Amino acid sequence: HGPAVIGKRVFIGEFTQIRERTEIGDDTRIGSHNQIQGDCVIGRECRFHSNVHISKDTKVGDRVFIAPGFVCANVRFPRATKPEYLKAEGCVIEDDVKIGTNVTLLPGVRIGANALVGAGAVVTKDVPAHAIVRGNPAKIVGDVRELDAYK
Repeated sequence: HGPAVIGKRVFIGEFTQIRERTEIGDDTRIGSHNQIQGDCVIGRECRFHSNVHISKDTKVGDRVFIAPGFVCANVRFPRATKPEYLKAEGCVIEDDVKIGTNVTLLPGVRIGANALVGAGAVVTKDVPAHAIVRGNPAKIVGDVRELDAYK
């Protein structure tokens, strides 16, 4: 087990757990009561609010914003009896993604760069770059390049 590697000017709130072999980039802020499981990579200038769970083997790009209550899962069949079904599949969250409150990502999901995931979404499949998704299951409802807030 290797230690976590924490970049420069990183803020980590109280009661946050960061597991082994995790890397966190410079200028990232991680709020209170978060869990970042082992073997994760968190980019630079990210902002994680409270109660965020990043599962093992997840990769998070630069400048990612995650609101409270986020969970990403990494095992599709957690009570399976055959080892091939217990393989961890971390999520990938690319650069400049914004994720709303109480979002869930299922194992192996990739969120494309600049995407926006609406509050309460359950993301069951990959999200293309610049897409706005919401709902359960999450569906594409727009393009962030058309939002005045992000122009």
